[in-house]
Amino acid sequence: MPFFTLLSKFFSPKYAEEAAGFIDGNPEHILVNDKNSFKKMLSVLSKANSCVMDTEADSMHHYQEKLSLIQISVGKYHWLLDPLCGLNIKPLWKCKALKRITFHACDYDLRLLARFHEFHPESIYDTSIAAKLLGERQTGLAALVGKYFGIKLDKENQRADWTKRPLSPEMCQYAVLDTIYLDAIKEIQCKRLEELGRMEWLQESCENLLKRSKSNQSELSEDKPKDGWRLKGSNIFKPLELQLLRAIWQWRDHEAKKRDCAPYRVLGPHYILAFVKAAAKIKGKINEHDLPRLPRNLKGKLLQSFLKELNAAASAPASEFPAPLLRKASPRTAINEDLREKLRELRNKKADELKIDSGLLATQNQLNALADGLNGTWEEKFEAAEFMNWQREIWRSLVPNAVLPKTANELRAWAKERLLAMSMENKARENEKLILELSAHSALENGCIAAFYPTELEPQIIPFLKKLAGEGRLLLPRVQDQQQMEFVQVQNLEEDLEPGTFGIMEPKADLPAFEGTPAAFLVPGVVFGKDGGRVGRGAGYYDRFLAAFKGISKLGIAYCAQIRNSLPQGATDVRMNEVIWARS
Repeated sequence: MPFFTLLSKFFSPKYAEEAAGFIDGNPEHILVNDKNSFKKMLSVLSKANSCVMDTEADSMHHYQEKLSLIQISVGKYHWLLDPLCGLNIKPLWKCKALKRITFHACDYDLRLLARFHEFHPESIYDTSIAAKLLGERQTGLAALVGKYFGIKLDKENQRADWTKRPLSPEMCQYAVLDTIYLDAIKEIQCKRLEELGRMEWLQESCENLLKRSKSNQSELSEDKPKDGWRLKGSNIFKPLELQLLRAIWQWRDHEAKKRDCAPYRVLGPHYILAFVKAAAKIKGKINEHDLPRLPRNLKGKLLQSFLKELNAAASAPASEFPAPLLRKASPRTAINEDLREKLRELRNKKADELKIDSGLLATQNQLNALADGLNGTWEEKFEAAEFMNWQREIWRSLVPNAVLPKTANELRAWAKERLLAMSMENKARENEKLILELSAHSALENGCIAAFYPTELEPQIIPFLKKLAGEGRLLLPRVQDQQQMEFVQVQNLEEDLEPGTFGIMEPKADLPAFEGTPAAFLVPGVVFGKDGGRVGRGAGYYDRFLAAFKGISKLGIAYCAQIRNSLPQGATDVRMNEVIWARS
C-alpha cells in the first residue's frame, strides 16, 4: 500500500459517529468490567479504523507487576478496561481498531501488552516521537497539552496504585485524560510534519520502535534471571562480596514477596552495594554499627532478620561462595576519537539547523560505530550504527565533511576556529576548573614553576600565576633572539612585565635570568594530544628550550577545544608528561 494512502487511512475519522471533533470538553468514561460493557466496546472497536491507547501498571506498589488498566479512546468513546476483573479479553486483540494504535511514549506500553497478552499492533503512531522530530523542547503529554490547548493536566495520580478497586473518580479522570487529547495532538503534529517533510521520518521511527519491541519479547518473561542478584557495579566484586550481595538480594526478595511490595521499597540498590562493601571488611560478627547509615524502615525485627542472613552468609564455607563471572570478550573496536569528535560537531550543527535534539541524528553508541575504523566503508558504518533510512540520508550529506586536519598548519587553523567559537561562559568555566586542578597538582607544590603568561586565546591561568608570584615561585619566559628564550623570576605581574617581541607580556629586560632548575614547566600550545603530543605556534622556542630538561615534568595547559586524541610528533618535538584540560 502506498505510504500516503496508508497515512490517510490511519488518520481518517475512525468511526461514523465521530462528529463532534477530537476534543471532548467534558469527557465521560465508560468503565468496562463486565461482559455487557465489554461487548459494547468490542462492537465499536470492530468497526473503527484505529484507536488511542494507554496503560497503567503497579510495579511501584506490588511484588509481581500487573497490567492494571487499559485506556482506549475512539472519537467520543473513552473506555477504561479493567483487565483484573476476571473477563476473558482475548477478543479485544483481534479488533480492527487495534491494528493501528496511537500512543504517547509507548515503549513501556508495548512491553506490557507483549508480556501479559502477547499482543503487538500492526502499526503505531507515537506522539512523543513526533514531538521530538518536530523539535519540541518538552515532549511529555502534559507539556504538549499545555502548549497546544492551554490546558493543565493534573498528574497527581501518576504514581497511584492502579490495582485498587473500585477506582476513585480522581483516578478515572486522570486515566481518561491520558488518551482523549492524543488524536488532536496527532492532527496538529501531522500537519507540521508534512510541512517539514518529516512524515516519513516519523513512520520509520515508529516502525523501528515496534520492531524492537517484538524482538525483545523474549526478555519480557516474568521469570527472574538466574543471576538477577548480580547488580550493576558488582562485576568487580570478590567471592565474599558476591556471597554477601546474593544473601542481601535474596533476603530483600523474600521480604518483598511476603509483604507484596516492590523490592526497592524494602532496600534500595545503593544501600545493598554500600552494605556489601562495608560488611566484607568485618572480621567476625557483623553488627548494626558496622554498616553505613541505615534506611529508616530497616529497624526492629526487620533489621535483626537482615543481620542474621548477612552473618550466616559471611560464615558459610568459602567453597559455597559464588564465583565472579567470566567477562565476555568485547568486540574489537578501533575508535578514532578525533573522528568521533568531528562527527559530533557535524551532528550538532545539523541538529541545530533542523531544530531537533542531536540524539535523534545519532546516539553516543552510534557515533562510536561511525568512528570505528574496523567497520570499513561509510555504508558499513551506517549498518553497524543501525541507522534508519532517514538518518542515513542525512549522514550521507554530512560524512564528506568529516575530514580531519593532518598537517601542523591545518591543526593550528582547526584549533583557532574552535577557540574563537568558544563562549565567554565556557571559557570562564574551564578557566576555573584549570586553576583548581593546578592548585592541587602534586608536581606544582614545591620549587619554582616555569609557566607562561597567556595570550587572549590561551587558558587564563593568571590567578594561579599570581599565587606562585606571591610565594616567590613564578618563572616566566623572555625571548632573547629568534632562536632562544630564557626564564626569569617574577614577583609582581603588574610591575615586572612588559610587551615582548611577539606582543606577549614577558619579564622586563633589566630583570636577571633564572639560573637554577625549575621544579616543573607549564607549557602553552595551540593543539595538544591526550598522548602528550603538542603543536606550538611554529617558532620552536619551547621545543628547543625543553629538550635540555628531560627529567622535569612538562604539563601542557589547554582548553577542551585544543585537545585531540593523539598528534604526530617530529624528531625535535618535545612530548608533554601530562596534558591538563577541563574535562567535561
